[in-house]
Amino acid sequence: MRRAVSCFSSHYGLLILIALFFPIFGQVSSALSAERLLLRPAEEGALRSEANVAYKPYETRKGRVILAADILSQPPVVADRQAKMAASTENAETVSLSFFADVTYQVTVDSVTHLSDGTMIINGRITDDQIETVVVTIGPDGFLITLQDMLQALLYRVTGNTVSAEGEVTQIDLTKMPPIIR
Repeated sequence: MRRAVSCFSSHYGLLILIALFFPIFGQVSSALSAERLLLRPAEEGALRSEANVAYKPYETRKGRVILAADILSQPPVVADRQAKMAASTENAETVSLSFFADVTYQVTVDSVTHLSDGTMIINGRITDDQIETVVVTIGPDGFLITLQDMLQALLYRVTGNTVSAEGEVTQIDLTKMPPIIR
């Protein structure tokens, strides 16, 4: 009887060890492989047309997003100094922009510019695309993000409040967009 109890307790201890090891290992490995999430959809997700949201003929959908808090807590830049950092291809930073639950882009950062008024401008491109299609401008009062996916003929435009880190995203179908005369 004693032998059966000790055998059971050693198996029980092994099961506990396995149950603790895999979730912790999974979290660590996923954190190491994940890119920085710069933008994510808000809890309420896409805005509905019933909520008095006006759509233009070329707008496909709208939603609420939240800008990552860590990007907003960057240290202030010394006045009258502009730092521009071009990322080389082997150590280029990759960030994720998730506009909707089903729309996420991996963006390779090409340059980051800090202006004396505290504004940060991030230029990048969709990973594995050669054309610069992403611009993120974060100022003291608001932020603006534009991403143009030429392969899908879609444009994503985000405007938001820097203080609350909340914004609104609009998905635009470029094939339905009227011509712009300048």
